[in-house]
Amino acid sequence: MTTLEQKSDQLPQQLKDKKVLVTSESLGPINGVTRATGYLLDYLLAQNVQTAAVAPRLPKPAPSAWQMPLIRLGGFPLVYNPDLMIVTPFRMSKIFQHTFRPDVVYLASPATLGLQAWWQLRNSGIPMVANFQTDLAFYARLMLPSLPGKAAGWVIDRLTGYFFRHSSIKAVLCPSTSSQNYLLRLGIAAEKLRLVGRGVDCLLFDPRKRNAELRQKLAPQGEVLLICVSRVSLEKGFEFLAEAYAEITRQARQKEPSLKFRLIITGGNANAKIEQTVRGYFEKRGLDVVFTGPLVGEPLAEMFASADIFVYPSLTETFGQVIQEAMASGLPVVARREGGPADLVLPDKTGYLADPPDLVAFAKYALKLIEDATLRTSLGQTARMLAETRSWDAINQQIATIMNDVVL
Repeated sequence: MTTLEQKSDQLPQQLKDKKVLVTSESLGPINGVTRATGYLLDYLLAQNVQTAAVAPRLPKPAPSAWQMPLIRLGGFPLVYNPDLMIVTPFRMSKIFQHTFRPDVVYLASPATLGLQAWWQLRNSGIPMVANFQTDLAFYARLMLPSLPGKAAGWVIDRLTGYFFRHSSIKAVLCPSTSSQNYLLRLGIAAEKLRLVGRGVDCLLFDPRKRNAELRQKLAPQGEVLLICVSRVSLEKGFEFLAEAYAEITRQARQKEPSLKFRLIITGGNANAKIEQTVRGYFEKRGLDVVFTGPLVGEPLAEMFASADIFVYPSLTETFGQVIQEAMASGLPVVARREGGPADLVLPDKTGYLADPPDLVAFAKYALKLIEDATLRTSLGQTARMLAETRSWDAINQQIATIMNDVVL
């Protein structure tokens, strides 16, 4: 009997008789947000909930694995990340013709698609649940020049507050205390907010998938392998990581010149110029780094499990799903104390958190783990045990219960 079958009686009975429409700004093996939405669709369909989804077209079309109506919409790829789209205008009435009129709408990380759906349905009487998974205002402030970034951030803050405060949005899910506090500052009523994290697939991500042949290829001299798994994009903190890795190398040469280690970066970007810019951060410093390109499924799980330490420089994560996947793979984590990672990493138990601007501390924590194999093993084992308590079934049942509660 599968886990989903074991928990089927825990799905709210009322929701089993309702129609659920899911909108997502991307849907496919793209990032942590899209994987979370995919797991929710898996769960609803396994419980025989009548479900449909709307999402942008994929850059490389592929057949859907879901046995449900799935509407793909056109748009314009983002320059900095062509896997994501600005969706062109569409009519929800036409969406309903190809799916159904839903009893509840779930808006996953609403942006150009979700906001259009909300605007058209806000007076329809259909209750909506929104999941705040991407801090667009933070992205704007980080990636744009100072004054335009501040202006764009201010505008996005105002729009976000107006959207989530609207009476048609019956509940707002937030993945971390940091995102919850941000929404409270925007004036979202506390009783509307629900703190909902994400699960992790501990069958896929497992320390037992450590691959000796892969390690021999990546660490032929027995190097300690640091790994960062992320979309290779400017907002993910790779320039900081390059500086931190240079500092790790400098500190290691001073303390123990014979210490061997290597950084692995797993991920990609459909915009080759952005990916080359990120590679340049490391190349100009003469650093020993291996870029594997993007991996998914078993190859990704083997890459995680074959490394020794997970390092993560991003400040833009509302959650940080790759941190949970690293923990499930038995890796200690070094991250920055900002957003979702601040909730996920338990200092001195599953890894270390450095204050966001403190490059030296980040390097010191990483070097501490490079030097001490026993410490790596201890923190990694605790990380794995913690990850095993975070099942997708429990998270998706929580979301299903929230949707059930808002159905009129």
